[in-house]
Amino acid sequence: MLEALGGLLAIESVAEHGKEGLPFGPGPARALEYTLSLCEALGFRVKNAGGLYGYAEAGQGEKVIGVLSHLDVVPAGNGWTVPPFAGTVRDGRLYGRGSVDDKGPAVVCTYALRDLLDAYGGRPLPKRVRLIFGQTEENGDWLDMEAYLREEGPVDYGFTPDGDFPAIYCEKGVLVLTLAMPQEASGLLSAQGGTAPNIVPDFCRAETASGSHSASGKPAHGSAPWEGENAIDRLMEQLAREDVPFAKAYQALFGGDVYGKKLGIAARSPESGPLSLNVGMLRVQEGQARLTIDIRHPETQSAQEVAAQVEAAVKPYGFQIQPYHPLRPVFLDRKGAVMERLLSAYREESGDFSEPLAIGGGTYARAMDNIIAFGPNFPGEESREHQADEYITLENLERLRRIYRRALENLLEME
Repeated sequence: MLEALGGLLAIESVAEHGKEGLPFGPGPARALEYTLSLCEALGFRVKNAGGLYGYAEAGQGEKVIGVLSHLDVVPAGNGWTVPPFAGTVRDGRLYGRGSVDDKGPAVVCTYALRDLLDAYGGRPLPKRVRLIFGQTEENGDWLDMEAYLREEGPVDYGFTPDGDFPAIYCEKGVLVLTLAMPQEASGLLSAQGGTAPNIVPDFCRAETASGSHSASGKPAHGSAPWEGENAIDRLMEQLAREDVPFAKAYQALFGGDVYGKKLGIAARSPESGPLSLNVGMLRVQEGQARLTIDIRHPETQSAQEVAAQVEAAVKPYGFQIQPYHPLRPVFLDRKGAVMERLLSAYREESGDFSEPLAIGGGTYARAMDNIIAFGPNFPGEESREHQADEYITLENLERLRRIYRRALENLLEME
């Protein structure tokens, strides 16, 4: 399992739409081919849907248990002490971009299913278990899941190993917006900051009439921007003092604010907490100065309502909103049948009887009904997803394998 995962981590699978004639570029295509080859060697039936998505399947029957994971990753970024795409083992840890989010869990679930087949001793599983491998989860448009649903239809129930234990019952809605100002009005000759909307940017540079400028920051997951230090925010604060129009508008709308108060969209839910706002990317290109922002809003708000408020706030400053693809919130029954079986698997292996969680992160749980985000992050342990030196411990790889095997066994026993 460790060797197989190391090979997958060595593939730089950042999704890039349409590059080299492939739906999401060569990296995700190679990662999917690699993973499906592994699954086929382990005895599963496999399908590659032209690089849009793929799956591996075992068992028989009408009902389908889905395990939804993704093989694309966010860019490596800066600050690594080991190669980000090598699968380096050091001090009981496996390092690499995707080791936790989400290649590690995808491979673990593959071996957990093989373990389950071995336990059945050649007898067929009474339901189909389908390992679904997405290709574009990180950039937020989820064209992979749209294609899957269009071609295959939804699974009956299951989980995505791309969240936290014990399990997640509530996820905020995700709204990624790109705001564009004409470059000629911005005062920016060039600019580049950040690598993805859902990462707090750790660098930003810009050129204005007065010269070149730069700022550094500290990366963090975009769903918790208060844990990082935003380099775009820092640079715009500098440039606003020089009367750069774009920077002055930025300060009025976003400066120092991770809750959307300046935009008038701040909100809070008793279940999921406050709305969060991350300014993830700045680019000057094609005659426009563009900001891409990642908003995680409580389940009590609609994406359309939030977008309308943002549009009204930014329009007087010369920004226009480009087309967007919202991801709906998740709100599940904490006592539901699928939830109870997953919690049982986790509790039997961990001894932890804590209750399900609400999070700001976004997972494939919102792609289909009856899908629950279930692991791989254990309570109280460091998680470095979307940060430098992302890793998973070798001990946790084995713990996850046992938990996911037991979870699949429990779901097979459902009526």
